[in-house]
Amino acid sequence: MKTCIICIGSNHNPVSNIKKAVETLSYLFPDIIWGDTVVTAAEGVSASVPDYHNRAAVFSTSMDVSGLKHRFKEIEKACGRGSDSKSTGIVPLDIDLLQYDGDILKPLDMQKEYVRRALSSLKI
Repeated sequence: MKTCIICIGSNHNPVSNIKKAVETLSYLFPDIIWGDTVVTAAEGVSASVPDYHNRAAVFSTSMDVSGLKHRFKEIEKACGRGSDSKSTGIVPLDIDLLQYDGDILKPLDMQKEYVRRALSSLKI
């Protein structure tokens, strides 16, 4: 089993979309441990967009990285994520695989304030 750390975020219907993601991911990964919801302003966008709701989680799985990423894309799409989400700044759901079996996959994301705040709320 591999240990994974993810961070999810939403700024479009965030309460509903985060809830749906938490329910789906908790079903897929029964040992998942969730941190608190952290609400932050969007980073790196020039347009005014709604605040993001973010949550971090840790879980174990036998799935490989590509299988996880594929599953995460399916969940994002089920919450209304489209190919134009990043360009418009309206993101129904984003699921980032930050760490897989000790390997940091998104080192720049790990330094972002919202990720650090979300990770700090994990009780692991």
